[in-house]
Amino acid sequence: MAHFIKSRMFTIATLAIALVFWFFDAMIHHYVYGEPEFEVIPSDVNELWMRTTIVILIALFGVFADYFTNKIMFKEKQLEVAYVYSAMLQANQHILSNIINQMELFKLEAKKSRDFDRDVIELYDNTIREATDLVDTLAKVRHLSGDMGAMAENKRKD
Repeated sequence: MAHFIKSRMFTIATLAIALVFWFFDAMIHHYVYGEPEFEVIPSDVNELWMRTTIVILIALFGVFADYFTNKIMFKEKQLEVAYVYSAMLQANQHILSNIINQMELFKLEAKKSRDFDRDVIELYDNTIREATDLVDTLAKVRHLSGDMGAMAENKRKD
């Protein structure tokens, strides 16, 4: 209920203003123009048409104000999500780059050892190259569509 009221606050406010206008106009006609009866709904068709038109225009102003305000708020939320996504992407790239650098250190230590199997070192080199390529791909991501798993699978096939 609170969300409904918050998202429609201009419409609610302009409907209240329109209602006040309707009664205020009726009071003006009775007290200022000296009409014999206080008429909430005027008997004169022209007066009824004029009040109805003004009330509708006031209410439409509120509806349009709510529409455009909600649209702007939605865009701001999307911008915030994009900023968080970008920050997360940069942090992930930094973390993965550090891990790859640590893996390179392990590889250097393994090469120093004469007992270490050279085929395992070659497999380790391929893993490091693949991880480096994926981190570079991650750095180039500009939108949310696409699948990193599919990109990794394509890299393995090459």
